[in-house]
Amino acid sequence: MKVYHEAMISIRQLRCIAALDETLHFHRAAERCHISQPALSNQIRQMEEELGVVLVERSKRRVMMTQVGHQVAERAKAILRDIEELKHLTRGGEKPLSGTLRMGVLPTLGPYLLPHILPALIAKFPDLKLYLREEPVGRLVEELMHGDLDLLLVSLPQRRDDITVYPMLWEPFWAALPISHPLAAREELELTDLKGEMLILLERGDCLREGELKLCQSSGAGEHPDFRATSLDSLRQMVATGLGATVLPALYVNSEARKDDKIAVRPFRPRGEDGRGAGREIDLVWRRTSTRAAEFRMFAELIRSNLPDVVTLL
Repeated sequence: MKVYHEAMISIRQLRCIAALDETLHFHRAAERCHISQPALSNQIRQMEEELGVVLVERSKRRVMMTQVGHQVAERAKAILRDIEELKHLTRGGEKPLSGTLRMGVLPTLGPYLLPHILPALIAKFPDLKLYLREEPVGRLVEELMHGDLDLLLVSLPQRRDDITVYPMLWEPFWAALPISHPLAAREELELTDLKGEMLILLERGDCLREGELKLCQSSGAGEHPDFRATSLDSLRQMVATGLGATVLPALYVNSEARKDDKIAVRPFRPRGEDGRGAGREIDLVWRRTSTRAAEFRMFAELIRSNLPDVVTLL
């Protein structure tokens, strides 16, 4: 008679393999799991013994997940996400928007939008602990689907079947010009006024760049061949030195660029039936399977009620 051993995998082991798969570094994975490195190594070895497979290739120089190790880690992340959803489901009697909310936000958005939101959020939901993470949109979506984040405030490049998208606001683009630029004498611009301009844009990898490129195509402008910026502040400073013009999102203009007397910022005239002109859509995004949809909609309405007038509601 064959006796089968039933593998007993703990939640701690699931967290350890998930962290190691994401960091590919024992020390960083241990820090993420709030345990020592030897303890994490021991948890991984126990898991390998229970499953009867090698999950991790170890060497002095690097850590590599085996193919089955990566598959196990992906499944572990899904299980951990389901456990978090289960915990929240059982806390259904608690106040809405209490406890911890982990939100991902774009680096080109969060610092310029959240100051308008946080005072009202603290006043209305004092028991809420808001944890923020700023990353590019691709990374944020990955962390959302892995269960590391609950909610995103982003400009989503494309829709997905496994997420819910709650349209929030339209953020226009503004032109940012050197003080001596001929267009700086105007109060308002047409997109076509940029025809022939070589605009300084953000580096590849930032989703705002995609909107900038679309504006270039529709206006007849081009991308400056020699200069790119790593942040909105860098863009503004490059314009201030006279290197060229650029476009900036309205919330950043409202927060930072309007105060800079070394550049001129000018809005574009609205165009089209919707009257929006060039800009980007900002959405609140969560997993379609989340049990917190009602809370997230409540959160969305609080944001929408505390927006500055440089953006428009969707």
